[in-house]
Amino acid sequence: MLDDDACYSHLARRDPAADGEFFVAVKTTGIYCRPICPARLPLRKNVSFFRTAAEAHANGFRPCLRCRPESAPDSPAWLGTLASVRRALNLIDSGFLVDHDVDALADTLGMTARHLRRLFMKHLGVGPIEVEQVRRLHLAKKLIHETGLPITEIAFAAGYGSLRRFNEVFLNAFKRPPSSLRKKRGANSSAAPLIVSVALRLDRTSLRTPDHLELKVSGSASALIRSVKGTTVTVELVNVAPRDIATAISEIKQRLHSHRPSFAAR
Repeated sequence: MLDDDACYSHLARRDPAADGEFFVAVKTTGIYCRPICPARLPLRKNVSFFRTAAEAHANGFRPCLRCRPESAPDSPAWLGTLASVRRALNLIDSGFLVDHDVDALADTLGMTARHLRRLFMKHLGVGPIEVEQVRRLHLAKKLIHETGLPITEIAFAAGYGSLRRFNEVFLNAFKRPPSSLRKKRGANSSAAPLIVSVALRLDRTSLRTPDHLELKVSGSASALIRSVKGTTVTVELVNVAPRDIATAISEIKQRLHSHRPSFAAR
């Protein structure tokens, strides 16, 4: 259960330690943000706090274009929950629900779909489908901002069945078409290096990462670590097809989280 007064205090300080802990929804704008958002501090009476972006989205709020909620670290709201919920979220994050339904997800976890939905509502405030809807939207927005992939490829990489459906969902969420969020970077190209960022939650001041990660999404897929700035790791995906991007990013996050951070030399 969130402490609203404590959350507002973190928001007022733009506390980096709170990033990913919760999301802030502003009633007067209909937008949800990260607690580090640089926008003007809203009045206490005008904000609500949610454990996850999916919960904020399910309550009718749309993502902020300034602080980019899709770039927030994974929320500890689920990192500390039941192992079955963590595993379910990892599977969803990797794109499991693109080709399977909730019944198949529950069966993979060894439980009924009803019980899985009950666990999600208890720990996350929303069901698996709502989590999947936001995962698709956030991945698509991330790829628009960070890559030169054509919009059509981004739509299918995020898990949408058609470009038309993707455009409808995006327009409903952001009140603008996907192409309007893309910075001018020349012609869109699938041949350009596929570089994305991964945000981590760290309790220490530095992260020791490998320079290269072999990925399981295909025989020759890998990730090259380009840079580490604070809690953000920039990686280049090598030999990763658009349909495997979600799986690759999910695997990279899990692999990097397994590397214990260490204090920088003093």
